[in-house]
Order: sequence, then C-alpha cells, then structure tokens
Amino acid sequence: MKYNYKITASIIGLVIISFSIAAMARTGHELALNATKHHPDAKGTALIDDNYMSIQARGLKPDSVYTVWFVNMKPKKHETGAGAAPYMFKTDANGFGQYSASLSKSPFGKWQKIMIVLHPNGNPADMKNMVGALVADLS
Repeated sequence: MKYNYKITASIIGLVIISFSIAAMARTGHELALNATKHHPDAKGTALIDDNYMSIQARGLKPDSVYTVWFVNMKPKKHETGAGAAPYMFKTDANGFGQYSASLSKSPFGKWQKIMIVLHPNGNPADMKNMVGALVADLS
C-alpha cells in the first residue's frame, strides 16, 4: 500500500512538473486577427514569439493569394514582410489559410501592427493592388 502511494505521488509530481515546464516555455503572444471592411467574415489567430510566427485564418476569399506584413502607421506608413519572401500563403476552397515563418527578431516594440492582405491578381509581388483582410495590434 505504501509502495502504491509513492508511485502515485511520483506520477502526480511528474505531471505537475511537465505542465509547469510547458507553461514556462510559452513566451509568445496569441493575437486575434480582426477583419477589415473588405473581408467582414474573416477571422484569425496569430501566434508570435521572438523567432517564430504561425497564423491560421478563415473566412477569406477561397483559392486566393495572401501575404503577411509587419506595419507601422505613424509617424509615416512603412512595412516589411513577415518571415521569408514572398511572405505568402494560399487559401483553400473553403477560404481557410495557414502561414508560418521563422523570424530574425521579435516584431514587438519595433512594429505597430500585423496585417494580412489579399492579392486579387494572385501575384504576391504586386504591392499596388493589395486589399487588406485581417489586422492586429502588436502593442
């Protein structure tokens, strides 16, 4: 009986330690991506830490090309692609898309927003005809 108690206590201790380590390892941020007026049914989530990001989005235009950007609006607007060029993903027939990328450094403190934009002509290099889809503040 005493032996079973020690085994049970040891297992419970290991479970507690495992959950504690997992909680400490998670240093990233989970951001809700909000729809723009051009994509009112779109929703998404971005998980970003110091050197990696992952995005899941739904309600986007089916079978379409989107790119991901870090953006500052003030004092003047400028942007940089999130991850490695061409910073893009393609949605499936249901309007679901996923994107993941390694980051050279954390976007927090340097960039104000993360934006996902549609490229209606399918060319991720076309910066003149992109349409905003989802956005979240990084602050």
